Amino acid sequence: MRNHFISGIIILVLGTVFSADVFAEGDTERGEAKYKVCIACHGENGGGRKITNAPRIAGQQSWYLARQLKNFKNGIRGSHYDDITGMQMRPMAMSLVTDQDVEDVVAYIGTLNGRGTHSGVNGDIQAGKSAYALCISCHGANGEGNKALNAPIIAGLPDWYVERQLNNFKRGIRGVNAKDIFGQQMRPMAMTLADKDAVRNVTAYVASLKAGSISKPVTVEASTVVTTVQTPVSEPLYAPCASCHGSEGEGSQKLGAPRLAGQHAWYLKRQLRNWRDGIRGTHVEDIYGMQMRPMAMTLVNDTALNKVVAFIGTLQGTPSKSTIKGNTGTGKASYATCIACHGANGEGNKALNAPKIAGLPDWYVARQLHSFKKGIRGTHKQDVFGMQMRPMAMALANDETINNVAAYVATFTEKLLSVTKEATESPPTEPSTVSIKGSADNGKSLYAVCVSCHGADGSGNKALNAPRISGQMEWYVARQLVSFKSGLRGTHEEDIYGQQMRPMSMTLTNKQSIADVAAYVSTLKGSVSETTIQGDASAGKASYAVCASCHGANGEGSKELNAPKIAGQQDWYVVRQLKNFKKRIRGTDPNDIYGLQMIPMAMTLADDTAINNVAAYISTFK
Repeated sequence: MRNHFISGIIILVLGTVFSADVFAEGDTERGEAKYKVCIACHGENGGGRKITNAPRIAGQQSWYLARQLKNFKNGIRGSHYDDITGMQMRPMAMSLVTDQDVEDVVAYIGTLNGRGTHSGVNGDIQAGKSAYALCISCHGANGEGNKALNAPIIAGLPDWYVERQLNNFKRGIRGVNAKDIFGQQMRPMAMTLADKDAVRNVTAYVASLKAGSISKPVTVEASTVVTTVQTPVSEPLYAPCASCHGSEGEGSQKLGAPRLAGQHAWYLKRQLRNWRDGIRGTHVEDIYGMQMRPMAMTLVNDTALNKVVAFIGTLQGTPSKSTIKGNTGTGKASYATCIACHGANGEGNKALNAPKIAGLPDWYVARQLHSFKKGIRGTHKQDVFGMQMRPMAMALANDETINNVAAYVATFTEKLLSVTKEATESPPTEPSTVSIKGSADNGKSLYAVCVSCHGADGSGNKALNAPRISGQMEWYVARQLVSFKSGLRGTHEEDIYGQQMRPMSMTLTNKQSIADVAAYVSTLKGSVSETTIQGDASAGKASYAVCASCHGANGEGSKELNAPKIAGQQDWYVVRQLKNFKKRIRGTDPNDIYGLQMIPMAMTLADDTAINNVAAYISTFK
């Protein structure tokens, strides 16, 4: 593949900008007639007028002009109640009825040579030059832009217009519409400018850049100007990524971009899809997510996405040095809740949908924990794994606790993943899984062994320590039967009821018989028993927030999250199992990945009172 030189961060989409690519496919004569509507504000030569709040459009990039006109037409721009000049512009754009009308006007504007006039925005040019370093990799050292990165030319824009648009992006007047993907990309860039002085400084520096000649149209596919980053990248699709994440996937704290090298391919794919589909990057406070979303949308199909992920798998960027001061000893204790999914060494676990965190920058770990805690991440209804993660982050009491965890995670050593090993793409074999379709008719006769304890209708029997199994999910019943058979459950010396259950499961000689019994159990209609546990349901509701992420707000369970249904389960059985997890009577076998996951969840319940309260709350589920 040909080398691509990266000059990229994120695109300063400033509304009107200049390009070497000035002529669109359109009829200039027809466009001239349609341009008469524009003359009153933008002028006969397209130089613009401050008095009418109209920027210079002469020399404008044809692709950018067309995009903005369509955005105005479609209400993507000009619909915010504070965007008075945008609202003024919108009906003008709506006079262009068809796409051909747009192309005709754009073609005519390409023939204009008017020059804009600066108003003398008072700013520190040197300070602005320093701040412009964030803009340079896309817009170029001289503000020449880069079509390949959707970055317009900004050299030659009137300073008053640059200032206004930067403030509009900062205030959320622009860049918040879900369809304005490039505006969403620009907004977090503008938000890095701390105050009005910082905006003025950048504006003054941009005003000092010399616009190229527009007397003749010149075709330029992409900028070849080398700016702050000079990085050959052999995979063109990774080129926009390299501008922030680095040519070796090492990441950049300055740009808010985490390290990608060494991360699991399945996790990278999921997140790219989430950004592309708007599951991530749509929260108004997620400035880096909004920045990332349009980047993901450049991967127009799964073929492109897979290609980028495969290339990332070859990168060797090393972890960055620690930046967060925290108590690693205290962080280690807090990390106990994380181990079940992310692993003792932060290696991650695909079966539990937990990414690798070893090797991630500590500042990024801290930022994501804050985002989950604040609801910036993990609140989208389709982000099931983010919703699972959110209550885990909420268990971290304050910033100090988060910093301690991040500092501890930073101590993990890691090995880069090899793209040659399919094991990184495939989940481990799960001994407790049955995928065979069961026959309820056949399962009925096999259930005869179960009847004496669980009852003919599966309602259970406390006197025999047999829980209710009617109403439980078929896949979960099958999994537990396999777990008992294989020794994942029922082998701990203190699990006397599990030991009792194990020989019963061994009467099922193969997976088909297990599937048949599970199918029959799913047909049972045993009633819910009366409550037996005294507990404070209101207090239990608060504690249940940790449980809800997997088991659901109403205890309905989730196969995707490997969480059984707990609504309708006897309260005494819920109490027993929570205690078993806490005491490590259950969930200690290294192959019991879901039991291992449950242990730290149970340990969030401080004492028997807390356990009883949760059980009492679960009993309220219908």
